[in-house]
Amino acid sequence: MKIRPHIAIIGGGPSGLIAAIILHKHGFPVHVFEQERSRDHRAQGGSLDLHTDGGQTALQHAGVLDEFRAIARHEDQETRNVDPWSGAPLKPFHEEGDTDRPEIDRGELRNLLLGALPESAVKWNRRLTQVDGTEDGRWRLLFEEGADAVADIVIGADGAWSQVRSALSPSVPEYSGVTFLEGWIHEPSTAQAGFVGHGTMFSFGEPEAVFAQRNGHGRICVYAAIKRSRDWISLKAERQSMRDLVLSMFDGWAPQLRDLLNGCEEYVERPIYQLPLGFEWQPQKGLYLVGDAAHLMPPVGVGVNLAMLDASDLAMAIAETENWERAAQNAQIDICRRAAEIMQQAIPGFQQWFQPGPG
Repeated sequence: MKIRPHIAIIGGGPSGLIAAIILHKHGFPVHVFEQERSRDHRAQGGSLDLHTDGGQTALQHAGVLDEFRAIARHEDQETRNVDPWSGAPLKPFHEEGDTDRPEIDRGELRNLLLGALPESAVKWNRRLTQVDGTEDGRWRLLFEEGADAVADIVIGADGAWSQVRSALSPSVPEYSGVTFLEGWIHEPSTAQAGFVGHGTMFSFGEPEAVFAQRNGHGRICVYAAIKRSRDWISLKAERQSMRDLVLSMFDGWAPQLRDLLNGCEEYVERPIYQLPLGFEWQPQKGLYLVGDAAHLMPPVGVGVNLAMLDASDLAMAIAETENWERAAQNAQIDICRRAAEIMQQAIPGFQQWFQPGPG
């Protein structure tokens, strides 16, 4: 009888759950260790658009694509670019190729993926603190409050500040110089909803920017993006609320944009970090990285799609061959190569959004 390796996945986001579903369907003993206390511990953030050659491909491999398409918001794929001073529409962005990118709220996607796993597969309230090799070539995982686990394969889907990555490399993410201040309008007015439209709205003011995104149930997520040092923001936060800071920094912007910013009762800091271009690590048998853990980059519209595709590719490689070690290592190489090509454009492209204008 074939002995299947025991697999631990660190992180219960979309990529970790995709990998778990695929491996579970192929009969592998797999557990997801998630640091949040429960599935409903906190709101999961804004909306996601899943591409046919990214997140939707991963969902298909996991066997839940039809369920996704049944609940996704196909009507919310519009993109708007507006002038920061007048609010008038500018020439819209045109994206080549894939135009089938339906939206789904992060919480709904998580519930969909959790529904494809037995409840016992996900271990909540497990914050990983250390990864150590054992004498027999396995990996021991140590969690806060004394819990531990042992696995043959560990997949790090634990995001920007990955503990699994720290077992492979001393590199840590770098601050991009840009911070998003996130606010929500839970019951937008007719004017606010109409201005944002059915999808995502951008406005670039050199070097500040405003992004707004339609979410489920009509809610609008608003991001005020500022290019400032972390020390500068911390100093300002000591003297005024984040909301007051946002309103003062975007004084003089178009009334429609000010209306969106003023419609948020509070703001949460989301500093944008990235791994260095060319980041790599020395491979170790049984330790693998996907998503932000492997290639953290600024939010340019590909992050979750790339992460889900990483997870799908790695899980399928492990599941569909006898020599899982070689297959997984080859998949990891392909994941890194694909991400490196995207990062070469994503990092400088993101910085270009926030360049000061002439004069």
